[in-house]
Amino acid sequence: MTNIKKIITLSRPLYRFTLLLSLLVLVMSVLQQVQPFLIKFIVDNIQKQLTEQSGDLTTVSWLMLGILGVNLLAAILNSLSMRFGDYINSRLRRFLTEKFYTHVFTLPQKYFDSEISGKILNQLSRGIQSIQDFMGMLTNFVLPALFQSIFTVGILFYYNLLIGGLALAIFPAYIYISHYSTKKWGEKEVAKNQLEDMTRGRISEVIGNIRLVRGFMAQLSEWKLVSKTLAKVNQIYDRQSTVYHLINFVRETSLELVLIVISLITFYQTFRGQLTIGEMVLILQLVNQIRWPLFGMSFILERIQQAEAGSKEYFAVMALPSEEKLNLSPQPVKRIISKPSLRFENVSFRYDADSQTVLHNLSFNILAGQTVALVGHSGAGKSTIINLILKFYQPTKGEIYLNGRPYSKLTHQFIRSHISLVFQDNELFSTTIRENVSYGMGRVTDREIIKALKQANAF
Repeated sequence: MTNIKKIITLSRPLYRFTLLLSLLVLVMSVLQQVQPFLIKFIVDNIQKQLTEQSGDLTTVSWLMLGILGVNLLAAILNSLSMRFGDYINSRLRRFLTEKFYTHVFTLPQKYFDSEISGKILNQLSRGIQSIQDFMGMLTNFVLPALFQSIFTVGILFYYNLLIGGLALAIFPAYIYISHYSTKKWGEKEVAKNQLEDMTRGRISEVIGNIRLVRGFMAQLSEWKLVSKTLAKVNQIYDRQSTVYHLINFVRETSLELVLIVISLITFYQTFRGQLTIGEMVLILQLVNQIRWPLFGMSFILERIQQAEAGSKEYFAVMALPSEEKLNLSPQPVKRIISKPSLRFENVSFRYDADSQTVLHNLSFNILAGQTVALVGHSGAGKSTIINLILKFYQPTKGEIYLNGRPYSKLTHQFIRSHISLVFQDNELFSTTIRENVSYGMGRVTDREIIKALKQANAF
């Protein structure tokens, strides 16, 4: 239940809206309990007319209008609650995405080097969907299920202790079986999610590197890899489904047997004259309504288990320590160094504690205005030096200086404000030429865009 507590804490900014929606749903649940009583009064009135000729058609008409009014009011409230639920869902989706996106921007580069981008996106999507489903369940099912359970059992106890006792006994048994069912399902869910994340991540990588895949004629091997992994997912799902439906059969059969017993007792007592026809109709309606809170509680347990498993990776990413700071309202760097110099002083670096040292006691000095080329064989550390200059990584030992100021004392924003980049392999975003050319530059004029394109022989 650790992740459930995190979901509730994380959703605090939406508490006010969630509470209002819960109250709307609760009022609708109360209205659902009115109709059985109105029908009881109608039946009692008709019975009086048939047996004593003392029924009142006007009263019956008013009761029918009451049923119509209650149903219309319930329909209005249902439309309002659905619209309000959509409002909350859209805000929750945005809030959760922004929280995740903001945190991802602050994570160390090592995290992205070791993770598949498609896997991260799948974790984000599943985590948000799980949290949305859980919050929807919390507002739409928890309060109504509790209210309807207490109300229904209380009324049944009022009319007959035996019927009330049997109805009450259904709940703990049904909830226990439902809990056992969702627990068995959840035991396999984490493993299934991990396989699905790997698969979606692999597909994303293949699509992003489609020229490489085609160039090496690796389409078939990639297809087989995904197909094999999805076959494992299906095997897990088949086991989940088999166990779930076997347990569900036991649960539903037990429920039906108890409800049949309650119905038989009701018919018998009505036959003996202990209950009126109206009371019999009321009890049968309430007994039939017991199914809804029971199904609701079962659904609640399932959603809790799914939210616990589905949001696990989301919160795992959110728990990773940040390395950079992200200011959502950044201020431009006030003093750009006009003639920057760069110095490496006894810099050593390795990517992991267990990996070999890539750079060892490296020292050099680049003065303002100098042009320097890094030349070396593959794996010599050229890209590593550039990554350190960009402060994508921190040196294992030693220090880097910008105009005599240590990198460790400078922000990432300040350092990168002094750097222009041209990567060996350029990436293009799916947007306009203007936005791609001016990426990271803020406001740029058309003349500057055209000038840059001409310099790149692209205009």
